[in-house]
Amino acid sequence: MIRAVFMDIDNTLLDFDAAAQEGMAHCFEDAGLIYKPEMFSVFKEENDRIWKKIEAILKKLGLEADGVAMEMLFRKCLFYSAVPMEGAKEILDHLQGKYILCTASNGPYEQQICRLKKADMLKDFDHCFVSEKIGVDKPDVRFFERCLEQLPGIRAEKCMIIGDSLTADIAGGQAAGMETCWFCREKKEESELENVRRTHKADHVIKRLEELKDLL
Repeated sequence: MIRAVFMDIDNTLLDFDAAAQEGMAHCFEDAGLIYKPEMFSVFKEENDRIWKKIEAILKKLGLEADGVAMEMLFRKCLFYSAVPMEGAKEILDHLQGKYILCTASNGPYEQQICRLKKADMLKDFDHCFVSEKIGVDKPDVRFFERCLEQLPGIRAEKCMIIGDSLTADIAGGQAAGMETCWFCREKKEESELENVRRTHKADHVIKRLEELKDLL
């Protein structure tokens, strides 16, 4: 029986991609550049490798501007961004009082706390575990071990982690001995989802957060 539920923040509770698009558009406008939505694919490609290095993104797009100033503004935009994922608030209401609710997020602590507070979600959590405070990032098993140290009497097998990352959330949770639930935001055929279940061995796969009501 699950006693504690760990939830990822970015692209699980809060829409990081939507926030990043808003931030990019604002930065481009501030720098006197024309921003086009299709440019975001370049951000995602570069972001996977080097986080938020605006200068590299500008170079790939063939644009010139003060990349350092843009990156500072972009980080400020992300700090205050809070675009809830569809169904996030409703599922937190559903889980409230039934489980020990914890965030399990990589990133700067103050930024994640600020975003949750702005989204009116911070009050729903009993613990906010963020890598900057924990001292190690997911999927390192030490992240989860240090979280559990703050939950006396709660064993890993009594916990479920829910997140969109097959590596940080699912593989990390499995290594720690937790039950896992992959939140698949991308449109995939059922055969693809089944392949993920076999390959990554996620205990559960959901396409919408409201599906958690059937699991928890």
